[in-house]
Amino acid sequence: MPGHGVLEKLADKTGKTNFYKLADFGMNGAFHLDNSWHHGWETAAALIATTKATTR
Repeated sequence: MPGHGVLEKLADKTGKTNFYKLADFGMNGAFHLDNSWHHGWETAAALIATTKATTR
């Protein structure tokens, strides 16, 4: 349901509601926050996946 997502709640709690709702001048704040959220989890997953990696 729009308006009840995790990222909007996070934006509200961190004071970034105005950026989240930004949809002007070709920018969309929700898209940018979603993109950074995915990159953060990708980084965490990469660190977990390579923690015990060894060279062959």
